[in-house]
Amino acid sequence: MLATRRPGDWSEGAFMMNDGSLYFLFLIPLAAGFLCWVLASVSGWTRLAANYRVKHAIAGERARMRTGRIGPVNYHSVLSFCCTDDGLGISVAFPLRIGHPPLFIPWNEFHQVTPDNRLYSNRIKASVGSPAIARVVLPAWVRYRMPMSLRGIAED
Repeated sequence: MLATRRPGDWSEGAFMMNDGSLYFLFLIPLAAGFLCWVLASVSGWTRLAANYRVKHAIAGERARMRTGRIGPVNYHSVLSFCCTDDGLGISVAFPLRIGHPPLFIPWNEFHQVTPDNRLYSNRIKASVGSPAIARVVLPAWVRYRMPMSLRGIAED
């Protein structure tokens, strides 16, 4: 005899998850956090944080949702920059911040500043630290707010 299903009876079928498939929902944030941590290690952010980590808020001119590259990792529209007279603050947007503590890099730690002009962009490449800890590519917003001594080197 066939069981008849009444309207609104969800005790069987596709909406019944007694097989443990809800545990998969807990793995998604764990996997995302692990990926962020791996990207921080691969990019060089972890090495930069060893020297330039900052624990307090930085007051200065800010730009959010900018693109930059640290090492081989491209951070597309997730970086926030804060320029002051003393240096550059860099942080990653909240959901991706795992393994990416905020940084404050003094201007005198930027070396080998060169233009990286590609099709409508006016970025700069620079090495951070001496000896170089990481190679960064920063947006034009940073280029036009850095000290004139570095900007002169970075100009075409």
